[in-house]
Amino acid sequence: MKLHVHAPKATAKRAVAEVCPDCKKRTRMLEFFTPWYGWDSTCLRCGRHWQDGEWMPLAFSRAARRESIERARAYWRSMPPRSVNHFGLDA
Repeated sequence: MKLHVHAPKATAKRAVAEVCPDCKKRTRMLEFFTPWYGWDSTCLRCGRHWQDGEWMPLAFSRAARRESIERARAYWRSMPPRSVNHFGLDA
């Protein structure tokens, strides 16, 4: 029996300024688009993460919020710059 885990890479990225639904403050969010999965967002103030608009729980650890922010920043830096429209497609 073979097990295949499908974990595609994001094809687009964007930084937006919005009001975070979790911390209720205007902040920047890093967003990544993956075909079939939609936009993933991470608040750079509180570290909360959403996958295609669905709230995702944080890990139960001491520095979970800080690690979430650092993970989003590292992923942002690792992706090449691209211009995208709001559908995640090349502009």
